[in-house]
Formats: sequence, C-alpha cells, structure tokens
Amino acid sequence: MGPVKYKCLSIADKKKVIAAVEAASTLSKILKQKDHLTILILYSSRIRQKKCEYPDLEECLMAWFTQCRQNNIPISGPILKEKSELFATNLGITNFQVSEGWLEKFKKRHDLTFKKVCGESASVDTCISQDSKNELINLLVDYDARDIFNADEIGLFYKCLPDRTLAFKNEKCHGGKNSKERITVMLAANMDGSQKLKPLMIGKYANPRCFKNLKSFPLMYRSNKKAWMTGVLFTEWLICIDADMKKANRKILMFIDN
Repeated sequence: MGPVKYKCLSIADKKKVIAAVEAASTLSKILKQKDHLTILILYSSRIRQKKCEYPDLEECLMAWFTQCRQNNIPISGPILKEKSELFATNLGITNFQVSEGWLEKFKKRHDLTFKKVCGESASVDTCISQDSKNELINLLVDYDARDIFNADEIGLFYKCLPDRTLAFKNEKCHGGKNSKERITVMLAANMDGSQKLKPLMIGKYANPRCFKNLKSFPLMYRSNKKAWMTGVLFTEWLICIDADMKKANRKILMFIDN
C-alpha cells in the first residue's frame, strides 16, 4: 500500500464540506422522523378541516363574494350572513346557524376585513380618463375660474343620529332605529369659491309645515314621493340657472357628477 496523499483544501472548500455534512445530517434526522411527521401533518390537516365546518357552503360564498368585489359591489356583514343562509338552504344544510361569531371566524379564515369605500375611481377606464384630462385642459382655457362651476347632488338624512357616542366604560350603548327621512339637495359653486348657485332641494311633501309663513326662500324646492332627483327636476333647475346667467351676460362651464 502506497503512501496516503492528503489534499490541501482551501478555507472556501472546507466551508462547502461543512455545509454539505450539516445538510445531510438534517435530512437524515427528517427521514428518521418520517412516520411521526406524516401523522403530525395529517392531524394538522384535520384540525384545519374542523375549523371550517361547512366547506361547500364557504366555497360557494367566497365565489359569490369574489365576483361581487370584482364588480366593485360593496358587501356588508348582514348581506354576507343573508347570502350564507341562502346557500345553506340551497345546499340542503339544515343545522347551519348564522351568528356574529361565525361571521368573525369566516372573515379570519379568508382574510376579509371591512374597509371604507372611497369614491368611484375603480369604475373609471384609465385610458379614457387620460384622454378626458387632455380634452379638459383645452376646454378650460376659454373660461375664467369664476365661470367654471361644479354641481353635485347629495342625499341628506337629516334625522339620522351618529353611529358612535361617548359612554361610560361599563355602560351598554343601545341605538335607536335609523331614520329613513331624507331630502335630496343639488349644490353648485364656482372654481375660485366666489359664488354659490341657488340650491335645488327635493323633499317628499309639496307643502311642508316648516315652510309656513316664509316670505322668501333662498333655494328652489320641489317634491316627489321618494325625494329623489329626476331628469325633469334637474332640467328645470338648469334652465333657471341658464336664465340667470343670460341676464348677467355670462357664459359659464358646469361640470355635473354622473
């Protein structure tokens, strides 16, 4: 037997050898515990399945929820609970009970959270929006800031109470019924804030008691059964504004919300 030849390894090579040995050792330990780990994985899977008692129902509910969100339809807790009951009925699930506890667990399982809906930006085509911006710049050139107006309508629930209140720590807070009494108001103002146009207010009653004995009224009032804006009412208001501008010999630009 000839003399044994030793190869001189660099520090980098020695580091690679150590890493390889440690990896093999770790793999060996994992393989030795194969049976135990397999049982553990199966047990964990069963635990996860127990958390979701009605997988078919939740699958249908999530498919519906996803479709709604893709169409930017806002979904509240009560709507989600009502829909889950409908799916349970359709699937023949008789022992399903909807509760706040179930809703909270459902939200946690599917990473759902309630957020405030902000505007209508998601429904706007970005390409069209950019083209509109370019057209808008060319349009605004011919008008002064005092002659550029923006108008929008709002629903005013004037009898609604706030949904939050200050209270003692141990006090139970009970809310009353939400009022459905509302009016619709159309408001308009110019770009530099120097002028507000006469508002249009729409109520449910043709002659409200609160208007009794009023000699002058600083707005246009109209009524219909639902206190909603209609094309006829909007056109009437716009014609009045146009008449006022003609008297003042003014040409204005007005932007209206969709």
